[in-house]
Amino acid sequence: MNASVPPPDSDPAQFLRIAGQGASLATHADLWRWLQGDVQKWLAHDVMLIGWGDFRTGNLRFDIVSSLPGLRTFNCSPGTISPLLSYLRDCWVAAQQAPCQLDVAPFGELLSRRGPEWDRGQAIAGMRTAVVHGIGDAKRSGERIFAALTGRDTPPAGAATALKLLLPYIDTALRQMPPAPQRQASCMNSQVQRHVAHLPGLSERERQIMTWVALGKTNPEIGCILSISEFTVKNHMKSIFGKLDVTNRAQAVAKLTRMDAYA
Repeated sequence: MNASVPPPDSDPAQFLRIAGQGASLATHADLWRWLQGDVQKWLAHDVMLIGWGDFRTGNLRFDIVSSLPGLRTFNCSPGTISPLLSYLRDCWVAAQQAPCQLDVAPFGELLSRRGPEWDRGQAIAGMRTAVVHGIGDAKRSGERIFAALTGRDTPPAGAATALKLLLPYIDTALRQMPPAPQRQASCMNSQVQRHVAHLPGLSERERQIMTWVALGKTNPEIGCILSISEFTVKNHMKSIFGKLDVTNRAQAVAKLTRMDAYA
């Protein structure tokens, strides 16, 4: 992959040819061939990750387009992909919905320490940087996040511009084809997300943290998942304890369990 290729607006004729090919995509196989073809000259990447759904609760769907062995939508657990998508979306919102370049190596480090639960999704662990853009309105829960992931420390020059210009073609193609089959989240995970969403008075970040607490994650793990410091997680936990009128994690989870029993 050539990191010195100029952004697509410097060669509009060639880019229009590539865009024209993108407008005629009909299947996931077509999309894969297109992304692995001349698109790589403008947007060199190893994995294209697309996510959509309710980013507030983490109830997300996703598509993965990749040539890496075993890294397919149906092979990857939502427990592996959803935290990464939430992080990418939060960064895109923080960048005022402009294309942004991110370090995703901490997620790879976290995944590499996990057991068999991460299965073939561990291929994501080799990704180091991402170029991210999205579309939609956060207030209407209609966002779709697109991330070009690479195992390189620095994305190719012009990658952010390329993703911004190519995104409408990728989005249109995906909307016209059935989503690739994906593994279902575990019953417990879905249940936890549903009840955490109804805990009184918590902020969006506190709900995210409480979800991972209920799923047994430690403060360092939660910090890595959400890309915040362990100290910040501890401060959020103090706020959660106060709002739930409890004094420790076990009591907070027990309160969630009681909500489940009476739901």
